[in-house]
Amino acid sequence: MEDDLILSLTRQVQEEIVENYLRERRLIDLQLEELDELGVKTLKKAQKTCHRFSRIGYLLVDNEFRNRWRIMVGISEDSYWCGCLTEEFRHNTRFITVTALTHKGRFKRLVHEAYKRLIERMAEYRKLYETLQQQIRAVNLNIETFHRNFDLLTIIQFLKSMDVVELERKKFLGGNFSPEELTSIDKAMYFKPAKIERWNPPSPFDLPSHELIERQLDHLASEVYTRYGWHLRTIVK
Repeated sequence: MEDDLILSLTRQVQEEIVENYLRERRLIDLQLEELDELGVKTLKKAQKTCHRFSRIGYLLVDNEFRNRWRIMVGISEDSYWCGCLTEEFRHNTRFITVTALTHKGRFKRLVHEAYKRLIERMAEYRKLYETLQQQIRAVNLNIETFHRNFDLLTIIQFLKSMDVVELERKKFLGGNFSPEELTSIDKAMYFKPAKIERWNPPSPFDLPSHELIERQLDHLASEVYTRYGWHLRTIVK
């Protein structure tokens, strides 16, 4: 009788440990889902920021002027953001309204305003990118704590000793932890650390302030208009 009581109490303790394990596991599953949503959101924000680069590339008309602008702001040729300059400009990007006495004046103001908008969007993207990095570190810390707090091999052996139907009835299992996984000790039972390479968003770029390059930008816009004024009249109303 005493042995039966000890076995019963031992099993209750083991079940409580397993319940705690699976509850913590489901929490990390949820954290990983939220992290994935943030990663996808960051990629979308990168693409929207890229559209702001393509607008400037569109206004500069040809690769000679685009390259001069690239050098002006310090972007390398192999940068993701450099590729955005020649990406097809999407006219559904938020329209910029400017006023000036002459068509050339409107064009130059448009170039300046497009750059200011780009700086704002890059700042927004940087904030989201850094949030993603912070969340990756936080989730990985939780994963390390989870693995440290639970003896996975002991838990697997205990679960294997239980009837699978009983496990399902008690709803012990959740997320990516299925009865089939109990048949062997598999790496799939462990959480892999989250890495930013899963989404691989481009690193934010430190654009120079508008004040710092204002004169250079104004001179470049003037040159573009001198060469392509006839063409710009069709795209700058």
